[in-house]
Amino acid sequence: MKLKDIGERSIIRKLALDNKNDDCYIMEFNDNYILVSTDIITGKTHIPEGASPELAGKFFAAINLSDIAAMAGIPEGFLVSLSISPEYDIEYLEKFYSGIKKELKKFNAKIIGGDTKEGDGFTASGTIIGKQEYNLIRKRSYIGEGQYLMVTGLHGSSGSGYIFYKYNHNKPYGIKKMLDIEPKINEAIIISKAGAQFMMDLSDGIYASVYQMKNDYNIGFKIYNDKIKIDNDVYKASEISGFSVDDISLSFGGDYELMFTVNKNSYDSFMKVMDENKINAYCIGETYKGDNMLYSNGSWDVIKKQGFEHFHTYPLNK
Repeated sequence: MKLKDIGERSIIRKLALDNKNDDCYIMEFNDNYILVSTDIITGKTHIPEGASPELAGKFFAAINLSDIAAMAGIPEGFLVSLSISPEYDIEYLEKFYSGIKKELKKFNAKIIGGDTKEGDGFTASGTIIGKQEYNLIRKRSYIGEGQYLMVTGLHGSSGSGYIFYKYNHNKPYGIKKMLDIEPKINEAIIISKAGAQFMMDLSDGIYASVYQMKNDYNIGFKIYNDKIKIDNDVYKASEISGFSVDDISLSFGGDYELMFTVNKNSYDSFMKVMDENKINAYCIGETYKGDNMLYSNGSWDVIKKQGFEHFHTYPLNK
């Protein structure tokens, strides 16, 4: 069976790689947890034609940092390994690394090692290392019934950028929307301290995330569609492409916002902290024991779509 026929999640299960489910591997060390995660990009699949090497480097660092943010962790160091064609100019690498370093510096992290090998094309693999106190780590297993489901930010920004790029509608703007992301490192720590329970980043979008959580922990979600804040460009992207607003904002992924839960009895005090710190976090539903459901146009419907998944040629599940 071809990889394209089974998708990323089934590949991981078949290889028995997903035994912890969290965004980072967690190791105990003195009074802290050590967090370790890895992510990879290739020139063919992740760096659009016309993207600057600095922006590509920033994106590469940001998606790795986002795994640390998903655990409410503090980044420490980053290892960068490259497989790159000898036909590349050294200036490209210098600018790529400049983008990485500038992004890491925002969070007081730095490159601490790596490897460079000759290969075909361009592939970059990153390993991010972070830490956090025991009581501030946010694991996916902290999910429970009867919690408010929360998210940060606007949704569909990266998806609309992808469509702008693919449909040749202001390509430079589309590239920026896809790659110019910011990991929610500082926000996640404040959210954790304020009382968040489970947390993950929305690298693959809301539909993919609730599907995965339901599959892993048998906790369902009731989501109110009209509560989700959507990037204004989604409507133009829908008009250009024919994809629905919901598909772009909930299925495409790539926004790297946070999704988490808050206990209902602490919601008011939690939101007070969000307001004080000017964090755009808000409730879009709740958890319960049942199917994933979406309330839209006056009715509840079971969410059948599973969102974005690598190795599938089509980004949506109809």
